[in-house]
Amino acid sequence: MRSGNRSATPVHRIGEAATLEGTLRFKGRLEIDGTVAGSVIAEPDDGGEVIIGPKGSVQGEVRAAVIEVSGRIHGPVRSSTRLDILPGARVYGDLVYRDLQVQHGAVVEGSLKPMEGDQVPLKLVANSRI
Repeated sequence: MRSGNRSATPVHRIGEAATLEGTLRFKGRLEIDGTVAGSVIAEPDDGGEVIIGPKGSVQGEVRAAVIEVSGRIHGPVRSSTRLDILPGARVYGDLVYRDLQVQHGAVVEGSLKPMEGDQVPLKLVANSRI
């Protein structure tokens, strides 16, 4: 039994040995270490979070405020706050995002599109060679 603050963000988990088929709608935080064959959608006003672990896989759409991928996604991804694609991750699908970070060692195949109305800042990297 959980004690303390009742308004704490709910955490849901799909374990390594689990497979879920169909559309999954949730509030709070969802951690995926198993397989989801279908869409994963956070409630729009909730600021939901999806964490796909290194052994996690989603074959379908993923939609949430914050998305962190270490595993695989085969489908479109829409993140209204932050999308982090970590080393070893594989994402095959079109990405719509507000803030995107793709780390070295990750693979992304698909289009990258910032959310409507957002300006994408251009950062110039100085060349230190003389």
